[in-house]
Amino acid sequence: AGARVICYLDDLGMFDGVVLHGRPGGFVFQLVANAERRSRIEARLEWMRSADDREDQRKAARIVPVHRDVRIALQGARTAEAFVTDLSMTGAALVLDRRPQIGVMVTVGKRYATVVRHTAEGVGVAFRMPFGPLTFNERVIL
Repeated sequence: AGARVICYLDDLGMFDGVVLHGRPGGFVFQLVANAERRSRIEARLEWMRSADDREDQRKAARIVPVHRDVRIALQGARTAEAFVTDLSMTGAALVLDRRPQIGVMVTVGKRYATVVRHTAEGVGVAFRMPFGPLTFNERVIL
């Protein structure tokens, strides 16, 4: 009891906490997080709860990154500011004002991507080179 631990939970990310007590086969810990982090966790859990009701069942696991603001380079040297709503090893959902056409190549931060879908708020992109499992986590910077 009292030990600091970091747990990684599939589909949710990394959690920092303090062990409250042990139990057979594991332990109970209290999450150590500020209000913003707790809000992101709650949003992710809510998204996961509603996943069964959505037609959009993408194959790759999604996370909500810590660094969500990103610059998008469009064709013709134009740039735009975007907001990452979720991220997977193979792509991202972005909120932006002007939506490029489906099939257009863009640069999301430093990653080359192709616009694969339009959403109500922006676009979905597929990365040309997916993240590797060792470099993909909620702290990744695009």
